[in-house]
Amino acid sequence: MNPTLYSITPRTLTLIASVSERLGEVNAAHLHHPGPALLRAHRVSCIHATLALEDSPLSRQEIAELLDGRPADPARLAELEVLNTSRLYDLLPSLEPFMGQDLRHAHGELMHGLALDPGQYRTGAMEVIYGDRPGRRKAAAGNISSQVEQLLHAVENDEAPLLLGSCVLHFGLIHLRPFTAGNGRIARLWQKLALLRQWPVFAFLPVEGFIQRSRSGYYAALEHADRQEDCGAFIAYMLERIDEALHELLGRDRIALSGSDRVNTFLLAKDRSRFTRKDYRRMFPELSPATASRDLADAVEGGRIQRNGTGRVAVYWPAGT
Repeated sequence: MNPTLYSITPRTLTLIASVSERLGEVNAAHLHHPGPALLRAHRVSCIHATLALEDSPLSRQEIAELLDGRPADPARLAELEVLNTSRLYDLLPSLEPFMGQDLRHAHGELMHGLALDPGQYRTGAMEVIYGDRPGRRKAAAGNISSQVEQLLHAVENDEAPLLLGSCVLHFGLIHLRPFTAGNGRIARLWQKLALLRQWPVFAFLPVEGFIQRSRSGYYAALEHADRQEDCGAFIAYMLERIDEALHELLGRDRIALSGSDRVNTFLLAKDRSRFTRKDYRRMFPELSPATASRDLADAVEGGRIQRNGTGRVAVYWPAGT
């Protein structure tokens, strides 16, 4: 089977449109750069969900304690899984989603101390199991490196929307099972990596939690795609989970950004070498000139940006550049 083959249904097109619209709302509301407290909560939720799909016994509270610095029990591999996964999340911004070398590096970090061959492609055949169901085939052992490179190349060069291609990437990695362990975890993380390069919100959007809530549906969608030799239905399943996660994010009470949060959001949005108050207000048109000036003055005083000139003709740039 070619894991990149898929059919498109009207339902898929509707979901792509819905997800795209919600992503636009996220950007307009500046929800793509949450504060530290929300980032931590999302990290705990994502790690708990993706490991629960692999039958981890740890609760959210236990995971939160580990991320807050509680020493891991060396006798509990489940605690090492948490630390490895969190470390990989920190590494994601430095990795390229379509480079096989980075995929192997990520797997090495994810499975350090948990597998005999972290970061290495398997050399033997492997039974295919979806959830708790016995597999109907074995994943062949030959040309793993070549098959992975073909998958990465196909998704990177597909002219279809990245929302769709990222789902193909997710399914393809699980279908090929390039490693002896951790294939589901790395596939979910690799879809996240592909998406966050275009939409920063995916760095913390807990899509894994919505997959975990419908765990049986997730594995059924994977198995159905495998049997049909067409991953179109799995794409629709994943787009539904992404749409649900975005809907929940947009439905929450939106916390008003502080001046410090606004400056951070502005600086993170894209490379800012030089800018003016007018540039700043283009991102936050609801601000009065006085409020915008106060935000920038506080950032200058705090050492986060530098300034040359005064008033509306002042020019600013990030500190240290």
